[in-house]
Order: sequence, then C-alpha cells, then structure tokens
Amino acid sequence: MNNQQRVPGLGCPRCRMFIPTSVVDLITAKSLKCPTCGLELVIDKAASSKALEALRKVEDAQRRVEESSTFNR
Repeated sequence: MNNQQRVPGLGCPRCRMFIPTSVVDLITAKSLKCPTCGLELVIDKAASSKALEALRKVEDAQRRVEESSTFNR
C-alpha cells in the first residue's frame, strides 16, 4: 500500500488502536470516538485554531488540485 492509499487517522491514547478520521472531520467535528474502546476525544477548537486553519488551507489546496486534475477524466 502506498502513502496515497493509507487511511488517515490517529492512535487512541487509551487502547492504542487506530481511529480513522479525515481532515474534514478534524475541521468540522466537535469530537472523535475510538471505534474500539469508545473513548471520546473532544477537539478544543479555540486552543487548536492555528492548526485547524492550516488544515483548512491544506484541504482547500487538495480540493483545487483534484478539481483541476485531468488524470481522472
């Protein structure tokens, strides 16, 4: 599996299992929930504002590249 095929996400701090997520989820969701142990991770939007703004810019750039790409047409 190459890097473009990997599912994005993070490790659960409680059970260490994988929590799949996306940039859009991180920007829009109030929390993430571990599918294995049920731990809810609350996203502190105020404390994370700089990181979330950077993620928005990355997501916007990725969307523009996909929209202008001729490889999938």
